[in-house]
Amino acid sequence: MSRITNAFVRALQVVALCMLSAAAVAGETFDAPDQAFEKVFEVPGHSRDEIFTSSKIWVAENFRSSKAVLEYESKDDGVLIGNGVIDFPCKGAFDCLAKADWKVRFTMRIDMKDAKFRLTFSNVHLTWPAAYRSGISSPAYDGPVNSKKDRAKIQDALLALGPRLQAQMSGASPANDDW
Repeated sequence: MSRITNAFVRALQVVALCMLSAAAVAGETFDAPDQAFEKVFEVPGHSRDEIFTSSKIWVAENFRSSKAVLEYESKDDGVLIGNGVIDFPCKGAFDCLAKADWKVRFTMRIDMKDAKFRLTFSNVHLTWPAAYRSGISSPAYDGPVNSKKDRAKIQDALLALGPRLQAQMSGASPANDDW
């Protein structure tokens, strides 16, 4: 009888261990994969109209086609909304090797006021093509970011676009300069 009890206790321990492992893995997922994030950037000495024009130029220069990217623009309201795609911001050799063909799709909104703008990113999704490596086939994916670590890397990379836009405004020379 003690053999059966010991076997039963061991089986319960294995089940408990599996449940704890599953909970730990589930803890790595992002609770709200479609949650938006934003940041405000200061650009002293620039009017809303100047920020709008510089932002539109920056989008045109940094994305493949500003006409295809921009879905909405209102100079009167100081708003640009568009869609973008960047390479997945991998870190480290293994991460970059494993995720070399991953892309990040997103919606970017730029709200402008005098001397500042706010970048908001929403609808952040990962995509990757189907692959066959070392005899293992994996399907294509196009969906939300489910990993907290991947979400943090993506958020850092997207928010890093703000300082680049700031630099565009600070270093932008007038279109009619003597070149």
